[in-house]
Amino acid sequence: MTRLKWPLILLPLFLLSGCWSKLEVDEQVFVFALYIDKGDQPGTVEVTISSPLPNRMMSGQQAGSGSSNGRFYAMISKTGESVPDTIRLIQKDLSRQINFGHTSVVVIGREYAEAGIGDLLDWADREPTFHISSFLITAPGKARKIAELVPLYEQMPSEVLRRMSLQRTLYTTTVKESLIAHYSKVGFATNYMSIQAKALPSENEKKENWAGIQGTALYQDDKMTGTLPTNEARTIAWAADRLRKQAYTVEWDGGSSRASVLFYNLKAERKVRMTREGPVFTIHLKGVGSLVYKKDAKQRSDTELSRIVTELLNVKVDKELNSALHKSKILGTDVLRLGLLLEWNYPDYWRKVRENWPEYYKDREHIQTESKVEISVITNKP
Repeated sequence: MTRLKWPLILLPLFLLSGCWSKLEVDEQVFVFALYIDKGDQPGTVEVTISSPLPNRMMSGQQAGSGSSNGRFYAMISKTGESVPDTIRLIQKDLSRQINFGHTSVVVIGREYAEAGIGDLLDWADREPTFHISSFLITAPGKARKIAELVPLYEQMPSEVLRRMSLQRTLYTTTVKESLIAHYSKVGFATNYMSIQAKALPSENEKKENWAGIQGTALYQDDKMTGTLPTNEARTIAWAADRLRKQAYTVEWDGGSSRASVLFYNLKAERKVRMTREGPVFTIHLKGVGSLVYKKDAKQRSDTELSRIVTELLNVKVDKELNSALHKSKILGTDVLRLGLLLEWNYPDYWRKVRENWPEYYKDREHIQTESKVEISVITNKP
């Protein structure tokens, strides 16, 4: 009993000792978003960090792009030879220590994406404070331009981008998934943004920069290879099990009849089998949705209407999926990461084609895809 007495007495003292070698909160700059662009000089990169300004974030203040004391956040840019070198240049001019523990979004400019993001992925993999669960997004022009969006419902542009990614309305991608593709020699995709000036009623018709998602950016070997428009992008996202909810509209009777279905249960299955000609991949899409709008010129019964809409949706989705896969093959971009499926089922075969997988994927004689779509439409509310 005596032996246990002293450890029990001393234990509270250790708990009250505080932290050693740790920075206080008020000594750090918490980066919420990173914007990566190609520099003006060849071989350089421009890095922009976005961080909140605690001294300006007062409780009860309305959201928006600014306040009477200025914006709630800071945007700091520097240009250097690499991502880590440029971050050190930013740190040199700051009074606080940069911390990437709260970074939730990384936006890549198109020129930098087409030149290659290997430098960025290498830094993300090695930086100890950076979370690879951060969302990866591609901008159509300069990444920093996306940061100029008006945060109408939030306090910072980074929070707008984070919440848009969480909605899973298209191809939500994390840095972790891009790193897996990087080391596995397969492709990946990100949301491809748009930004334009719009007159907003809430801002007294003042024109503000409004951001949205216009499609999907495709990547292979750490480089952006092309894009897919919204319709094809969402079907590919469905095949990759990324979508949460999605609305599809079909027309018939020469356009005089139409219906809209909101899918609330979307699933996908990918399989591979080996043949004499090579691997054959099967992509099976399943969806259950509810009819949310109908305009039937002939006033058909619910049973007949459900049959027509289901058949048309099957054709529509199958066409969009095959079109997206066809484009991905032309670009040599394994956007659905079918190479990983091949590695899991036929590892010996994968070792033979791994190093030249993009070209092998592009060759239609060696790789085939088949799609199956099963859709159920409920004419009444679920």
